[in-house]
Amino acid sequence: MVRAALLGLLLFSSPGMAAMYPWEEEPASRWTRDFSNSARDARVPLPTRQLDQEKIGEKTTVHDLFDRWVLNESVHVGRGKHYAEVTKDCKGKIELDFSLTPTQWRNPARRKQYYRSIDRLVTKVGRQLLADFGNQLSGREKEAFMRALHTLAWQESLWQHYIRYKNWFFVVLSGTSYNVLDDWGITQVARSHGSPDEPLNERFFASKGYWIGSTLYYGFMEYYLIYMDARSLPCNDSAMDKLLGAYNQYASGFSHCHDEFSEDEKYRTYQVGAITGFGKHYKNRTWLIKMK
Repeated sequence: MVRAALLGLLLFSSPGMAAMYPWEEEPASRWTRDFSNSARDARVPLPTRQLDQEKIGEKTTVHDLFDRWVLNESVHVGRGKHYAEVTKDCKGKIELDFSLTPTQWRNPARRKQYYRSIDRLVTKVGRQLLADFGNQLSGREKEAFMRALHTLAWQESLWQHYIRYKNWFFVVLSGTSYNVLDDWGITQVARSHGSPDEPLNERFFASKGYWIGSTLYYGFMEYYLIYMDARSLPCNDSAMDKLLGAYNQYASGFSHCHDEFSEDEKYRTYQVGAITGFGKHYKNRTWLIKMK
């Protein structure tokens, strides 16, 4: 999984300086709407056992804020590895259509249905986002941007978000992120700078918007606002340059230009790999094979 938005800022921002980005000023009402129209978990009874008793993985407490689970293969069945348990935090909000159990995920027909549902949801959320910000894109540019949103969600998490185990629910994390509080959900929303005392995206996390429609909207909103800057820069000439420049900033926080990279060899390698992966998935529409 690709590390989430603004990783470069974790490295290059001044210590102790909490930046405010335009998406962090947006009201929670934007992303807390019901985009999926899925049945929710309100009637699913809360578990009566302690999760530790299930022996489904290893738990690590992350800075006294939440528990990160490294789930066993028998539970995640190839859907990522690091997860946060959100059963109580998101009670009544979890979309059951997208919260598949290990048994459901092993069923090829059910997996295909899942990917097709994600495809429709990405399109719905993307269109709503553009409408919310005044439909400033049109024609081929709008079509390319919508394709980039599908690519973004695929690049960040391979369209994975929830796991259901019995009556427990989990949200995917990036356990190897530079972000010390991990990156959350299908678009891997960043929670911190280089320290737990330097939080990012506080309104998102305060709203506990961990459900799939919410994280899609929030991540897409970040990318859109970055893209609107990247599209006007002379360093991004072609339509693809603009999309890649926006992703360079989204993924690394280093530059809005598609061809500007860090002098640090390790970080430059990460940037190039991230942009190359994004471009490859955009060109090939890698997700389509999962829907056949």
